[in-house]
Amino acid sequence: MTRAIMLLAVGASLGLGACQSKPQPAAEGGAAASITPAEHMVQQAVVVGKALEANPAAGDSILAAHNLTRAGLDSLMYAIAADSAMARMYGEAMK
Repeated sequence: MTRAIMLLAVGASLGLGACQSKPQPAAEGGAAASITPAEHMVQQAVVVGKALEANPAAGDSILAAHNLTRAGLDSLMYAIAADSAMARMYGEAMK
């Protein structure tokens, strides 16, 4: 779990900071707006990151609740960091 927190810290030091995600606008008819796979990945990383920051001792439970493993979180964070558009979205969502 320490590794996952370290990855989030590395993301923060790269300008991928920490704060609140922006709500998604509702689509016509009140249904949730469709989002791209990249946006979904970023949203998942933001939710998991905030939960881990709030309660690092519950890391494994947090990951399991979001259908992630430690390796899965590693992969998610590396994918976000490797894509400038996703890294920008993540940084903005964490402001």
